Amino acid sequence: MKVTEQIDAMRALGTDPIRKLVTPRLIATVFMLFFLTIIADAAGIAGGALVAVNMLGLNANSYLHSSYSSLVHGDIVQGLTKPIFSGFIIATVGCFFGMRTTGGTQGVGRATTQAVVVSSVFIIIVDFIVTRLMIGIFGS
Repeated sequence: MKVTEQIDAMRALGTDPIRKLVTPRLIATVFMLFFLTIIADAAGIAGGALVAVNMLGLNANSYLHSSYSSLVHGDIVQGLTKPIFSGFIIATVGCFFGMRTTGGTQGVGRATTQAVVVSSVFIIIVDFIVTRLMIGIFGS
């Protein structure tokens, strides 16, 4: 059964495929990408501290203090806003191409490739726009 036939069958049974299939994926992607960014930021800080202490011989306390003092409010807001937009783009583009997939396994591969390319381009464009807005709000 093709994906479009499955969606039509869901509609025939009175189930909204957007509500049942797309919405949970959209919420989960945005939510998890936000928290994965926090985890990646923490891992980056810990990795920087590890390199600074072990390889450069810096004091861990001075590294963490200088890292914290150089942190700007705008950087935090921008760093936690972009993943929300990126998660939204990834989920919506992926679901859009997934809901329109035809042609069996070859169609799934083609749709996946198209979704990756389109979402990558959209993320670059939206990242540029969000960066410009954040610079306008918080300054450089």
